Amino acid sequence: MPKVHRNDRRIRFLDPHETGDHLSSLGDFVERAFPDPAQLFDHGLNLLVQQLAVDRAVMIRATKLGLEAFWWATAEGIEPDRAIHEPSLNFCPRVLQNPARTLVVRDALADQDLKDHSAFRELGIRSYIGVPLRQSSKSIGVLSVQSSRPRKFTRAEIAVVNAMGNLFSKTLEIEHLKTELLLTREALDLTTAVVEDSALEAAQSRLPNRHYLDIWLKANLYLARRRAEPMSVVRWSLPYSPGIRGPLKEIAEALRGEDLLVDMGHDEFLLLLPRTGVLGAEILLERIRSKLGPIPMGASLWHPLHRMDRDDLTLQHASQRALEGLQRSRRRGPDGKGDLIWELLEMKSEDMLENTTPW
Repeated sequence: MPKVHRNDRRIRFLDPHETGDHLSSLGDFVERAFPDPAQLFDHGLNLLVQQLAVDRAVMIRATKLGLEAFWWATAEGIEPDRAIHEPSLNFCPRVLQNPARTLVVRDALADQDLKDHSAFRELGIRSYIGVPLRQSSKSIGVLSVQSSRPRKFTRAEIAVVNAMGNLFSKTLEIEHLKTELLLTREALDLTTAVVEDSALEAAQSRLPNRHYLDIWLKANLYLARRRAEPMSVVRWSLPYSPGIRGPLKEIAEALRGEDLLVDMGHDEFLLLLPRTGVLGAEILLERIRSKLGPIPMGASLWHPLHRMDRDDLTLQHASQRALEGLQRSRRRGPDGKGDLIWELLEMKSEDMLENTTPW
């Protein structure tokens, strides 16, 4: 049975005799106290299908891209079809519009308000129970059971679906907390490394160096991918001189807290702008060029929904595209001058991926 599984990220286990690392201890405790939700979802959904004698049980989540099925179970002989993969045509939007109530449809054909609904007319769903999945009192999805036959759902059966929805909601909330713990730990690792390791700073420019970049990427790119947020990647070359240190410092201090300017060595510089597209980056880059002069620059976007970039958590491809833009700018500009040249991925539909990262 095909399913979309969560990313399997683990917080390391801590020796119980080790002291001073309470965040790791907390992560270890949470991992051991709460089992992998995959087994809970699998057994729970199959239990609903079996006990209620329905065609399928489906978990839907609401994302920026719309409604998405991410876990399901089907009765024997029932294949995953549009009733699972097109939740916007299903009764799910009604559940999310009225999250305080459980939606129970015993026979859509006999209901004047529902007999012309796409769930029945296009997907063949005749009976249905839908309960909202919640996280911190916010509706984040729907748990539903569906059947192509009319069903006289009893109060006990409706209560079972509600109870399972509540259990699944709590499990998803725990998974969210696990992820936040992991991100907090990685951010703490970065902060600790900055405090303890002076080698993270380039000697001449006093900017973060490649070692710092490696730690920063570990702490930031996973979160950017999880949120499906693009990042602008900019490269330029600038021979170091005593007079350039001041402008570089001004630029670094003027950046947002989440941005990063890196001294890559050999007079090469890399600028990373999370949650920033082409237009937003160009506004900032014009200000930078007013400080540094009309030097050659190359830029690209790291896009986590593109097949090439999604698993490239070292920015290898995006950085190479920015370098190609820099080289083109050098060829076009005389006497060390140049424009800002963008090298962007071609966003073909067949190369785009759905955002199936954890909620």
